[in-house]
Amino acid sequence: MRILAVLTGAASVPAALDAAELAASALAGASIEALEVVVDPEHMVAASEEISIQRLREMREGPPEERARAVRTAFDNWMARRDPKAAPVVWRSVTGAETESVIREAAPDVALLTLPHDGNMDASDALHAAIFSTGRPLLLVPPAWRAAARAGFAHIAVGLIDDDTMRRAIVAAEPWLRAATRISAISVMGKSNVSADPATMWPLTSIVPEFRMVPPTDEPTASRLVREADRLGADLLVAGAYGHMELTEWLFGGVTRELLAVADLPLLLAH
Repeated sequence: MRILAVLTGAASVPAALDAAELAASALAGASIEALEVVVDPEHMVAASEEISIQRLREMREGPPEERARAVRTAFDNWMARRDPKAAPVVWRSVTGAETESVIREAAPDVALLTLPHDGNMDASDALHAAIFSTGRPLLLVPPAWRAAARAGFAHIAVGLIDDDTMRRAIVAAEPWLRAATRISAISVMGKSNVSADPATMWPLTSIVPEFRMVPPTDEPTASRLVREADRLGADLLVAGAYGHMELTEWLFGGVTRELLAVADLPLLLAH
């Protein structure tokens, strides 16, 4: 069983790998594959517009070989500092388009993808591929986040909404929920939570969380959810990613996009 850590920039390598290592601690025998996709327009089979965009990108971010060297250096530095007794980590570098490469590398033995929420083109393409095309849960990590003294995701918050996408996300998160010492199921009451009893929205009968009902305010749902998770001291927030109106929400916004914008802790997302 593998965790696929997609590396999309040198500065965020520690965040992606720290998160992958914590996630691996909940999976017996898990290993981590650090994946770097070198998006080089000289070796791409893509539309001419995409190739032109990548060439313009070089003016802002540097040539692909320079970016690749920086990512590899950051990986080597992280490896030199980690506990040798932790889950084994292997390096893999492929050349190609980000979207197609992430989809191809998310093989059946991949239990989870981790990805830093960088602001570059590679991260955006990898995020879309991971959520919509791999069928795997995604651990999305703020680029400046670090595991620090954590040995695992001990306290997990769950954004509880009366929605099938949310229930699927909870089921996908079951291995990490079972390993947690505390689970806080946060229900921001409003029109999306039609059930008066939050327990009826929880799909795992063998795991019982602490149910917390948060009254609605003028604050956006995502901000309210993140603020409550932070107040409780959660290490990780589980949420559904894009429901039945996925294309509209991806393009124009919604709770998922709000979460991506405001979250300061790792998000475990499933579509």
